[in-house]
Amino acid sequence: MVDNFDLVCEWLDKQRLDDDLDGTRNDGDVWYIQLLRRQSDDPMTNGIPDPAYHGNMHSRSLKDYLIHSSDKLRELKHEITTLCNAFNVRAYVRLNKRNYKNISLRMLKDIATKVESGGTYCSPYHLVASANGGVCQARKKKVWLLDLDAEYLPFENDIIDMVLQCEPHKSNLENWKNPAPILTLSDEDAKKTYLARSFFTLPSKSGKHIHCKPFSKAVFKKLWEEYTKKNLITAPLPQVKFEPEMLHFSMTGKYLKKTKDFAEICKKFADNVKVDKIDKNKNIVHANIVSFDALEKEWRKYCLENEFWMKCFDIHPDNPTLLFCP
Repeated sequence: MVDNFDLVCEWLDKQRLDDDLDGTRNDGDVWYIQLLRRQSDDPMTNGIPDPAYHGNMHSRSLKDYLIHSSDKLRELKHEITTLCNAFNVRAYVRLNKRNYKNISLRMLKDIATKVESGGTYCSPYHLVASANGGVCQARKKKVWLLDLDAEYLPFENDIIDMVLQCEPHKSNLENWKNPAPILTLSDEDAKKTYLARSFFTLPSKSGKHIHCKPFSKAVFKKLWEEYTKKNLITAPLPQVKFEPEMLHFSMTGKYLKKTKDFAEICKKFADNVKVDKIDKNKNIVHANIVSFDALEKEWRKYCLENEFWMKCFDIHPDNPTLLFCP
């Protein structure tokens, strides 16, 4: 279970205080909460997601909320957690605020576009969720989400250091070393103070979500590529689901083109290997692996020989972060 209610409430209180101090508070400002059932939480048959639950969709929404304060979030905690536990769904919140006026304007625009196009009409219910998700009003206070799964956590401190080498964080950190004419902070104290002020971390289902102000993705990805190559950080094994007599490896993203090679490696440690093509973006390799440790060693050897380094984690400009997971 992951329960981030208290941490998110602290974040909302801090945002409200900042808005009051700089005069940007608006009574119509809200935060968007979604109760979502992820495809990864669905039952599987022989390692393949049951299409009866999602079809080709990655998630389905149970209920949405727009809340205007931490007090409202605390009031809703019992209802949200009860629904999550009853329906095995997760609660997510977007830390970048929305605004009722802009949500309404987006809905009107979407309706007008649909009317003008003369296309086929469908259920209008999705318009609310679409508008809620698409109208970020955080402006200069916008934060990005760095989605670190478990395999990235050993490199967390180095990842943050690389972010601090990207603008505008690089210049902002320099400014923190001299916060006042008569005060100078050491590099360590300035960094500690800046991180406490500018970075916000929440536990996720399988790692951490680090939130910070936007930065140069191009510079960061170059630093990440150099870092993984210099330190020989190879791609980990593909995401795997365990069953008593079979392992199911999900081949997506950069792993997709490695499906054939990975299946051949699995055959060294299994007498039953099968590949299923789920769609154009995903294959699943099924294998009754005898020695998982031996497979890991052989996979690392393959990655070193082929310079197949760990990919950069996902960096999201406005994605929801985890509020509660049963």
